Amino acid sequence: MRVIAQRFDQPCRVLSRSRIIRDIETPRLAFGPMRAVRFNSILVEFGDGFRMITSGNAIRKVKP
Repeated sequence: MRVIAQRFDQPCRVLSRSRIIRDIETPRLAFGPMRAVRFNSILVEFGDGFRMITSGNAIRKVKP
């Protein structure tokens, strides 16, 4: 995983989350019933306008 060190611990704004996919047309990779799947990608924008796609696990909420 590539980490951009200059962006670490900078405030950002979440612009978009990945959409929910209900009908998966690809072969199933696991056993069990079909269910809605949400990919963990988000689009964030920093204060200087730089945008990037990252994992939803890579960000945290600001503590008040």
